[in-house]
Amino acid sequence: MSSLWFFIKKLSTYRLQLCVSLALSLALAVSSIALLTLSGWFISAAAFAGLAATTAIAFNYFIPAAVIRLLAFIRILSRYQDRVTSHDFTLKILSTLRVWFYQQLIPLTPAHLLTHRSGDLLNRFVNDVNTLDHLYLNVLSPFFMTIILSAGITLFIGYFSLPLALITLLLLLTALISIPLITLKKGKKIGKAIQEATKALRIKTVDCLQGFLDILLFVNDKNRVALLNDEHVTLMRAQKRLAQLKGFAIGAMQFFSGITLWLIFFIGIPLVHNNLISGAALAMIIFLVMATFEHCVSVPLASLLLGKTEHAANRLLRVANQTPAVIFSDTPILLKSMTDTQISFKDVSFSYLHRSISILNHIHLDIPAGMHLGITGPSGSGKTTLMQLLARIFDPTQGEILMGNIPLKNFSEIDLRKTISLVTQHVHIFNASVRDNLTLMQAHITDDSLLSVLKKVELLELIEALPEQLNTLMGEFGKNFSGGQIRRISIARALLHNAPIMIFDEPSTGLEDHLMARIWKNCEMDFKDKTIIVITHDENLLAKMDRVYSM
Repeated sequence: MSSLWFFIKKLSTYRLQLCVSLALSLALAVSSIALLTLSGWFISAAAFAGLAATTAIAFNYFIPAAVIRLLAFIRILSRYQDRVTSHDFTLKILSTLRVWFYQQLIPLTPAHLLTHRSGDLLNRFVNDVNTLDHLYLNVLSPFFMTIILSAGITLFIGYFSLPLALITLLLLLTALISIPLITLKKGKKIGKAIQEATKALRIKTVDCLQGFLDILLFVNDKNRVALLNDEHVTLMRAQKRLAQLKGFAIGAMQFFSGITLWLIFFIGIPLVHNNLISGAALAMIIFLVMATFEHCVSVPLASLLLGKTEHAANRLLRVANQTPAVIFSDTPILLKSMTDTQISFKDVSFSYLHRSISILNHIHLDIPAGMHLGITGPSGSGKTTLMQLLARIFDPTQGEILMGNIPLKNFSEIDLRKTISLVTQHVHIFNASVRDNLTLMQAHITDDSLLSVLKKVELLELIEALPEQLNTLMGEFGKNFSGGQIRRISIARALLHNAPIMIFDEPSTGLEDHLMARIWKNCEMDFKDKTIIVITHDENLLAKMDRVYSM
């Protein structure tokens, strides 16, 4: 439950709107119950009054009729305003939670998030956050309403008959304690099962969509359906169990309602016979109890959602509470000039968390400023990891890295990103235009600069031949462009970033030898006086380096 308290505290951000929403919900509940109660009394009182001419003439028809119309009007207005206010409040909370969760993810990128599947993160960001909208609408609000209404209705009935009030309170409390305890215990397991099944289905769906071409080529029609069918069946079974438990909760509340009404009849009729209460008052109490139990059924239903909501909260907090693999300094440190970019690896070792095998062991490497260094070695030797340490995606488990004789840990994230450009093996292309994928929200970059770098990576003719040119959408993951074209887009990004240290991880992948040679020649002036580090198996590219380091 502690995880839910964390999110309940976040509701206090909108405490005024929360109070207004609760007040409107209370007005809606009171007006609905009062409308049925008064209508029952009115019909019964009118019937009793009609038994004799004197009482029929004396009966005041207009006041109760006017109050009924007023209650109906209040009910309509409060229902509308309650829906508007409650949903507006809920949407604001969801917006706040999404922003909060995204803020928690930023320090974890990319090191911790590499251990999470994209479908699982999507499920947490969308489904788990959406599940928390139950916290107010379907959990907190019903409990709050029920407590107030139970107290008020008991006092109201007690004004007419204390025995009837005690019976109503006793059976109402019995129902509100016993049924939620049963549904809460079973609902937690079912809610967790639904969340896990939803997660599995979403992960598998994302995986299937991302690998659709391979599935289409290598998996037959029957097996394609089976890829998602197991997760779908598991989810449907869990939802069926939840629906059955919901039916039990509603049926149990109706059972207690029937028992309460029977006891009120059993005790109330003698009270009417002895003129301790009127027949109309007894009818009013009966309608009041019916309306109360009908409203209070939301409490067992809320306990059903509590398990699902708590599990969603736990999943979000498990990610949010992770300690970032890299913590940057808040103190700005700027290199004086390009000549300060010498890099030193001092006895650097690295192993991934919870893995005993070291990827790097006691690396000593000095890279003078302005050097063009090639790094080569067999797959799995740690070439990419070495550059990830330099970009502070991870920190060494032993030793330290210096840049300009300053420990890398002393640089703020902004300063480090300004100093280093990293072209990774796996380039992410946004579902946006060519312009947006090149500038990455840097508004100061002009179209002339874009065309200039596109010419250097030999994409200018292709882009200019497109109808929309720089405004052409690249598609999700760059599906509208080839792998080689995407690789050149990533090189163009690095050129636009214009950092004093540029790292290229397998830049020639997907490119012909002569094309890579021309691109490198076109970029000679951009690379001049800069520290260039190239991880590659391309012998032609290694031949252009000042030095080659083998791992």
